[in-house]
Amino acid sequence: MFKQIKSSLFVTASALALTSATFTISASAQAADVNLDELAKYAGVERSALNQAITAATYQQKIIDAMNRPYEGKPWYMYRKLFMTDKRIQGGVEFYLKHEQELMRARNEIGVAPEIICAIIGVETFYGSSMGTWKVLDALYTLGFHYPARQAYFSKEFANYVKLAQREGWNLTDIKGSYAGAMGMGQFMPSSYLNFAIDFDGDQHVNLFNNSSDAIGSVANYFRGHGWTTGAAVMYPVHLKGVKGQGVSKATLDKLVKKEWDLTPNELTAAGITTKVALTSDQKVRLYAFELEGGKYDYQVALSNFYTITRYNKSPLYARAVFELSEAIAQGYRQAKLNQGTYVPVKGKTQ
Repeated sequence: MFKQIKSSLFVTASALALTSATFTISASAQAADVNLDELAKYAGVERSALNQAITAATYQQKIIDAMNRPYEGKPWYMYRKLFMTDKRIQGGVEFYLKHEQELMRARNEIGVAPEIICAIIGVETFYGSSMGTWKVLDALYTLGFHYPARQAYFSKEFANYVKLAQREGWNLTDIKGSYAGAMGMGQFMPSSYLNFAIDFDGDQHVNLFNNSSDAIGSVANYFRGHGWTTGAAVMYPVHLKGVKGQGVSKATLDKLVKKEWDLTPNELTAAGITTKVALTSDQKVRLYAFELEGGKYDYQVALSNFYTITRYNKSPLYARAVFELSEAIAQGYRQAKLNQGTYVPVKGKTQ
């Protein structure tokens, strides 16, 4: 795929530029109130380049339909089953073993645990085997100009994609990705590709499509750039003992959940909620209620590294799935290395 991308000719904006006088935005784009001059200034590209990209793009109703029924709309007990499968766990162990050198270098140089990187790539694209079939141009055009609920975000990503294509020498219509316009093994949006993708193997080119080294380094770099703390925990299950050992009421739990990231460890302690590792008063915490079958809930305390995972995807379901998958991959990796007689324990946890 990438060889085709590199060899294809990218037609410059000036060659096919359309003047603003001859360009007309569709009615739905006008309803979204897209200002092309502001977009061009934001991305650092010519307005004519945006005009060219819009002309080359095709509206896709199926993308709108997909946005309106996200996986994250499912309860936790159903969502978990999508990702915590034997096949995905084993695939993660194999990916870890195959790319062990690059993953260890990412841990040592960037500070992100190998299993977390594996889990991200595993959840996003099943370790690079399913990177999406939608034209990124069509996806970002559809969502940026025909989806008012997220128009501000996706119109900027559309402009970022034009900038990225210019930088990389891509033909705008060649690149394939998700229905939301994410690309490569780690499913980077254009802004993330521009700001966090790195050349991790030193070949003087950033390739997130079929270069595992660059994908690994870039995922790690994204996490570092969003506050990942080396060696810190991600989340803890809670013990609902209550103040006098009589449990914690549903009303109290609901109140604490609603505080989101404004919650403090002291408030948890005051309610009689504890974790296996004592929390310090200065830790960033949030209490989540994950829905189980039968109307029950599993309460977990999320920490700052959990928050960092939600910078990749804002859904707490996604973040927990990544974390649990990473734990399973790490366990499988350790067992594989023990079976080989080559396992070397790491001093201190890296996640």
